Amino acid sequence: MPGIVTGTEWAAYYDELAAAFGLTIEATGPNFGTESLLDVIADSSALATFVGEQTRLLWPAHYDLRRIAVRDPTPVYPHSLIWRSDNPHPALTTLRNYLGSTPPNHPDADTWTPKWAQRSAPPRQPSGNNVMSRNS
Repeated sequence: MPGIVTGTEWAAYYDELAAAFGLTIEATGPNFGTESLLDVIADSSALATFVGEQTRLLWPAHYDLRRIAVRDPTPVYPHSLIWRSDNPHPALTTLRNYLGSTPPNHPDADTWTPKWAQRSAPPRQPSGNNVMSRNS
């Protein structure tokens, strides 16, 4: 994860993820893109990476790489929604209503969320506020 800045939310997330699962997160070096990353993983018996479930990747057969879904638990990252109060888009209203009617944290044993993002707050209702947080 090149580019993780110490003291940021992303750094805290990866620090806790690493501690929870005994991982080492490599945060040094530049990002040369996916093809270079796959080259490095193919040359190492100790490295792995996370990719999106629907990310399309191709690599040479001789790389002998494997791809499996990360489940039980699936790591989730807490997201926030920011919008302008004068944004009239109907999809935004639908999304805000949905987020406001569901608990901000789901007690799903099949997911992992960093402890700093776990709150026991009641469901929030949409309002004129321009920030909503949830884990997803």
